[in-house]
Amino acid sequence: MPKTNNPTSYDRTVDIVRSAIPRMSELKIPITPSNYAVWYEYLSDSNEALRLEMDALLSRDAPITETEMRALYDRFLEERNEKVQFAKSALSKVVSALMSHISQADGHYSSFSSELTEVAESLSNDVTAENLNSLIDRAMRATNTALERGAELKQQFSSLAVEMQQVRGELARSQEEARSDALTGLHNRLAFQEELDNLAQAAREDSHAPCLLLVDIDFFKRVNDTYGHLAGDHVLHAVARQIKSAVRGRDLVARYGGEEFAVLLRDTPRSGCQAVAENVRQQVSYSKIELPEELGFEQKLAVTVSVGGGWYRDQESPQTLVDRADRALYQSKENGRNKVSWESR
Repeated sequence: MPKTNNPTSYDRTVDIVRSAIPRMSELKIPITPSNYAVWYEYLSDSNEALRLEMDALLSRDAPITETEMRALYDRFLEERNEKVQFAKSALSKVVSALMSHISQADGHYSSFSSELTEVAESLSNDVTAENLNSLIDRAMRATNTALERGAELKQQFSSLAVEMQQVRGELARSQEEARSDALTGLHNRLAFQEELDNLAQAAREDSHAPCLLLVDIDFFKRVNDTYGHLAGDHVLHAVARQIKSAVRGRDLVARYGGEEFAVLLRDTPRSGCQAVAENVRQQVSYSKIELPEELGFEQKLAVTVSVGGGWYRDQESPQTLVDRADRALYQSKENGRNKVSWESR
């Protein structure tokens, strides 16, 4: 946005740009496009999850490695940037074509206007019948040409309108893909973090305090070690479906990482949150997961999940809620797994 329209935003951006490179140089971090993107995002303080991870890296004695920088970029920026850049590129091409056609139209109609102006000027003088017929022919030819060209331009604009609608659809799909986990079809961690960042506003709007459930598949490493990672992926997909079937409405289910899922319940009373948590645990434990035939295993797998839950407290940071739910999840695992535990009050 131009500086004259939003000086505060502009000045903030300039400050970030000026401070990023010196900080990177001071820490001996290579100034590559991906590294710079991570630092710009970190210094802009717009991504709390990235900020927390970077703060943890900066607080230790060891330097930040290139591998760690790449991991931050992969987790927080790469997928989103690639999707958005693709959509922006497609949209840019359509806009360029549209501007080209508009330019052609302006040039043509300018010529048409000039032609009629000359005819009008000639009519203001004394003219013979022969000259008058010539001027009429000239005006008619210019008018017909303009009408024909107008029909052609109308068709071109119509085609471009259809193409822009297609680009809009692609942009919407790419934005949705950027917020989805490819394996399970659930929201990904980015989408969960965006919802979490808006939790304070949601809490003011809802009639009940939002509730967070963290759900972890018990002994998932054994599945991968015994049956292979393809079987593990199948189990993840099956458990994701079972969790999703237990929630409704505005509730959000996301793959939080690895074999862990997050369920954010909004506008659900305390007893309702407890019922959802127990329903998730039971649905998974009572189900038997049948592996695809091509994997060569005939038996069905029985898996369980451990659940930890917590309720949002007024004015607390989203990360504090996550930490409390995580401690409750740890308690479920310590107490034998396949259990639901809640934060200490």
